[in-house]
Amino acid sequence: MKPESDPLSPDEMLIRLVYRDRFTNRVPIISPGSFEPRVKGNHPDTDGISLFRQDCLNDPEDALGVIAPDKRPATGIVLVPVGLLGTLNLTAVAKPIPQVPGHVVIPELNSTDYATRPSDFTHIKLALAVAASHNIVRRPLAAPPT
Repeated sequence: MKPESDPLSPDEMLIRLVYRDRFTNRVPIISPGSFEPRVKGNHPDTDGISLFRQDCLNDPEDALGVIAPDKRPATGIVLVPVGLLGTLNLTAVAKPIPQVPGHVVIPELNSTDYATRPSDFTHIKLALAVAASHNIVRRPLAAPPT
């Protein structure tokens, strides 16, 4: 396990938590919307979307520590290679949080820029979704019947 103070390396993987409605029956399996910054609500992604460094965790499921326990079954875990970020002109910047080590943000995928120019992000979201679709660590549980 790496200390979160270590610099990111291109061979590392980043964890993205994905809610069940972002898993599809199409290709890519992971919806590109999984990589859209939140622009509304109480916690817009002003600093960029959140991910976690897999190498800073004992188990990828440790990243679920940022989600309320009752919502964890509905959350999947996917991986994105750090090396892909550079090809998309993206960066991952450490932004430590107390709940889970290895928290990073992608500042280029922030709510302000996304709200004003969403079409600029289409190819980026698709590339991240395709990579994540090939690196599914944990699928969410099916929704309970209504």
